[in-house]
Amino acid sequence: MPGIEHGYERGVKSVVGALIVGVIVGRVVPTLVDAGLLPSGSFSGLVVLSIFTAVMTVDASRYWSFGYLAGFVIGVFLALPLLTQTEFIGPTDWLLYSGTAIGAVALRVKIHSSSI
Repeated sequence: MPGIEHGYERGVKSVVGALIVGVIVGRVVPTLVDAGLLPSGSFSGLVVLSIFTAVMTVDASRYWSFGYLAGFVIGVFLALPLLTQTEFIGPTDWLLYSGTAIGAVALRVKIHSSSI
């Protein structure tokens, strides 16, 4: 069964992966919109996709062990401050990833408390 180290890895990869995609999309999408190759609302669609991904992560957390969940939360909250220094992670990202981590914990605690 995956433990805390696997959850930690997933938490860090979630934040770092989003940063990489954000940097690429943040530079490519505006260029394509300016060139008329993409509609101007494309970037807003990507924000909605990010929020949907966060919701799906919280939903998947119902199947995680407490160790895995703890690792995920630790990974997210260790990666965010480090990546904030790169200027690519801002308050919206903090809100999204903090909300994801807190939502995952809240769902797991609710499931655990209702099964007792």
